[in-house]
Amino acid sequence: MRLTLWTVAAGAWPPTDTRWLPFLAGAVRAMDGRDVPTRIEPEVGSLAAVALAVLRSCAPRYEVTSETLIFNETSAAVGHLLPAADAAYVAEYASVLGDAFGLTVAPENVLSVASDIVQDDPLDDAVSALAEKGRDVHRHGRLMLHAVGRFSNPALVALEAIGAAEEESLVGAWATGGPDGERWALAIWRRLDLVIVDAAKAVPLWRHYRLTGLVGPRALAAQRTFDSAVSVPHGPRNQPFGLASQVLTELGLSECHPPRCGQGA
Repeated sequence: MRLTLWTVAAGAWPPTDTRWLPFLAGAVRAMDGRDVPTRIEPEVGSLAAVALAVLRSCAPRYEVTSETLIFNETSAAVGHLLPAADAAYVAEYASVLGDAFGLTVAPENVLSVASDIVQDDPLDDAVSALAEKGRDVHRHGRLMLHAVGRFSNPALVALEAIGAAEEESLVGAWATGGPDGERWALAIWRRLDLVIVDAAKAVPLWRHYRLTGLVGPRALAAQRTFDSAVSVPHGPRNQPFGLASQVLTELGLSECHPPRCGQGA
């Protein structure tokens, strides 16, 4: 694995050529031995952490690409090695890689990637994925996200946010936008059911969609429209309906309005 990292860092492949990724991933997965001697667990875990950080830097979080699949499969195979990673060993293994990989192999970043893999928190992953897309997003509690910005369609941004965390069986996201933060929306995903509260205008509108088949929140967000979702009628849209009130309660929310978070919170 170290030889592969050194070879890539030395420029054996052009900067935009990522055909080395399967070679590195294969070397990492070859370390998936359940009989690693205790005395070398820190070295093995640290080297795996460095390699996974390099793979992570090439793998988009929001879009699913071949690089993303390689990273996901590799991290799943050797994630159990990462708790033993040690900052000193990480720094040693990364010492000759900095010119090629920069901050990717900085010990704090390597250990952060390792922590994300071990904890496997979909909302933390969603915040990172949305940051890659240029979104300013943070968490509120265990199951809520909040995107802030100057976007004109907060409902689509809130949908994009829950799409990044759609692996959760229940998740919600506010999006607060407009020149002065006057437009907002709330999207809630409880598997198969999508609830949207859209306050882009003076009176919030409550909508319910049922998502089945291959179309989840992420796929729907990519379409930039709700047209392919099945709308479920509940009477006047300016009032909450039973399911909406239920999922609000399950999220621990007493109201649908977003918290007052400043830009860049």
